[in-house]
Amino acid sequence: MYCDFWNFTQAPFHQRLDLEYFFESELHEEALARLLFVAEEQKKGAVFTGPSGTGKTLTLKVLQYLLKRSPHRCEYIDLLGLTEEEFLWQVCAQLRLGPTHTTALPQLWRSLADYLTGLQLTQSRVILLLDHVGKSHAECIKTIERLLHSGNQEYPSLSIVTTFDNLSSGSAANVSHLSDLAIELAQFDLETTQNYILHRMSQSGCIKSVFTNDAIEEIQKATEGTPKKINQICDLALLAGYEQNLEQIDSNVITSAGFEIKGAPISINRISEVIQGV
Repeated sequence: MYCDFWNFTQAPFHQRLDLEYFFESELHEEALARLLFVAEEQKKGAVFTGPSGTGKTLTLKVLQYLLKRSPHRCEYIDLLGLTEEEFLWQVCAQLRLGPTHTTALPQLWRSLADYLTGLQLTQSRVILLLDHVGKSHAECIKTIERLLHSGNQEYPSLSIVTTFDNLSSGSAANVSHLSDLAIELAQFDLETTQNYILHRMSQSGCIKSVFTNDAIEEIQKATEGTPKKINQICDLALLAGYEQNLEQIDSNVITSAGFEIKGAPISINRISEVIQGV
């Protein structure tokens, strides 16, 4: 909608999991290095935590891409809302073990156990990237614990990375004590937020400064340095700037965009007007 106005090749703050837009901050660089260590050094697993919206899913996707160059097999599974049976079915399907929709839970376990035994015999490895584990059904935690206990404990053929919003939750603690490493993503500070915004803009072909310094400060205040929230408020701000024919986005525009996100009433709701006019 606003790309031509701002001379973007595409919207810079879309919420798609686009690897080209991965911002390797110091936090994400360290997290990725630790995840690669788990994958390449034959560790049982890692617990990957951070507040919702800090980029855990995209980091896992980058890890999966990097591991395509390795001899190890790497599979990503989103556990959001899954039951134990659905989770195991997804694992077997991703590993191409041929489950059908009528395959019972014991048979899923048997197929997976046979597969892991075969990995040990051939000295092969598989890495499972399990996302949103804290938002799955409770029995999935027991399933992950059982998987972490499977096979050769000293030289495991299966490595598991699990994501949770925080390590203090009971389910994360249960998995953590069986894992080799805890990895945490934190929210951005002001400087990193500014660099993140510049990175997203440059990836979309932007060659000029669009957000003023006071706008950046207001973005940091409103989002607390959470990338997903930064994307959301910047996207709305650019839409407002397009509608008002602005040359730059200042703190007032960011404040209005913040009201839009919170759903709070304001006297002049210009962003809503332009959205409704499309």
